[in-house]
Amino acid sequence: MDSTINEVYSDFKDMLSKIDFKSYNPNSPEFISALNIGLMWHLLGEIHGNNPEMKMITMNEESKDEISDELFGAKKYFQKYMDSGDSSYMEMAKDELKHAEILIKKANARLPSGEEKVRLKEYEAEVKEISEQMNG
Repeated sequence: MDSTINEVYSDFKDMLSKIDFKSYNPNSPEFISALNIGLMWHLLGEIHGNNPEMKMITMNEESKDEISDELFGAKKYFQKYMDSGDSSYMEMAKDELKHAEILIKKANARLPSGEEKVRLKEYEAEVKEISEQMNG
């Protein structure tokens, strides 16, 4: 049954990636499909003993999204600083970068798996790159 749950989760991630969250419509076929598949994945986990692996996957995916969001914010605010020269945007960019660093440290403290370690190293490299651009 674990393979079924994993397959449904894989389908959920696939459908989720097809949603354009910048201008999504909750009534779109992509959104409805992702919602239905996600609910099925959740229910299968509940039926089969509230699979702790399922919670771990959710937590890992959530932290990855948070780190990505913070890095995206840092880039966005740094670009606004570059365009306008307004130092408040630079401060906002530094805050976002600091948030990303904190989330990376917290994720590393959970003793990540091999795949997650690689992703966290990529995030660390991205933080360093953004930081160098901001200080250079």
